[in-house]
Amino acid sequence: MWERIGALVRKEFIQMKRDRRTLAMMLLLPVIWLIAFGYAVNFDVNTIHCTIVDHAQNEESQKVREQMTQEEGLEIVEAEDEQTAYRRLEQGTTDVAIIFPKNFKLLAKSEDGQMRFRVDGSRLFTAQSAIRELNGILGDLQQENMQSLKETVQTAAGQSPEVAAQLQIPSHPDQAKIPPQVWKRMEESIRAKVEEAMGTATEKQLQQMGDLLPNPDYMIPRVDVLYNPDLKSVNYMIPGLVGLVLIFITTLMTALGVVREKERGTLEQLMVSPLSSFELILGKLLPYMMIAVIDFLVVLGVGIWVFEVPFTGDLVSFALAAFFFLAGSLGMGLLVSTVSQNQQQAMQLAVLTLFPQIILSGFIFPLEAMPWGIRWLSYLMPLTYFLPISRDVFLKGMSAWDHPLSFALLALFGILFLLIATIRFRKSLT
Repeated sequence: MWERIGALVRKEFIQMKRDRRTLAMMLLLPVIWLIAFGYAVNFDVNTIHCTIVDHAQNEESQKVREQMTQEEGLEIVEAEDEQTAYRRLEQGTTDVAIIFPKNFKLLAKSEDGQMRFRVDGSRLFTAQSAIRELNGILGDLQQENMQSLKETVQTAAGQSPEVAAQLQIPSHPDQAKIPPQVWKRMEESIRAKVEEAMGTATEKQLQQMGDLLPNPDYMIPRVDVLYNPDLKSVNYMIPGLVGLVLIFITTLMTALGVVREKERGTLEQLMVSPLSSFELILGKLLPYMMIAVIDFLVVLGVGIWVFEVPFTGDLVSFALAAFFFLAGSLGMGLLVSTVSQNQQQAMQLAVLTLFPQIILSGFIFPLEAMPWGIRWLSYLMPLTYFLPISRDVFLKGMSAWDHPLSFALLALFGILFLLIATIRFRKSLT
């Protein structure tokens, strides 16, 4: 029995050796996947671009700004007015606008002393990191000021030992753990304890002490998230999925369709027909382009009406960008078909071509989090340029013309891939 099994095993190895492309992919694909995942799979955002508008220009705002400047990962620039900061947000050159009001206080008692953040929600992971990082900086500084406030309140209360024993001022709450309403109840509890301990204190003393306590509702910065107010992951993912679905279906469909013709022998029959090579290529690609356009409309409709992702931009320019993107995908599929002997090889090569685009294009993992050694590969992939156009058209109300470089590169990729694939296909026909 073992001799028969051994003979069959040897036969399989001989077949693998003959099919060197499949063998190479079997050996190299795990290594490529491991390297891609190891370096590119990183949700951490290394750089957050911040624009500061400081209307206060006081000691406390200066203290916060200095702390932000020292923080690794924050790139700080200043703007003279809020309109400039908001314009940078719209253009995508900054991730968050930080506004210090004229009466800014770390331990704010009213709305006119409350800091404001305006964040670009179309960059989901960057927005989440920015809010978390900036709240952490502000919270640490507020905690430092709490001890000083406690001493001030005790002085206002007449430096009563009984009050000092009863007075417990908590540090700034972590938004992720203590909701504002809980923090407010804590503040009310403090006031109650103080009033109880100050039983014989004058009304003026109580009022003076109460006025010194900060209002927790205004200690926490007011955060305005633009373009994706609830920071929904679906609003971030669906515009990217439009591109991913299109490139996957188009590349795979074209590659398998052409190779299937080779396997059946019908491609040779077309070669001896009166059709020129150009007519043959065009006739093969046009049906796939038409199906791809239908796929584009279906995916777009499902994203808007089923997942309720807002589409606020220019449809015409977006459709034109998608056309060039689809042309490049068709070219990739045709190119894969020219180097594949059968459908199995075509499937493997198509997956090998598409997988890096899923990982390295910024579809899931932010490009800013990737090391430069891997990131440069991202700029060789069409999906990298289609994604920012798609997300900004969906969420920001922009058009493809607002991304002239990405649009031009999409057109270049489309023409280049189709040209190379056509030349290769003509050679394979002859």
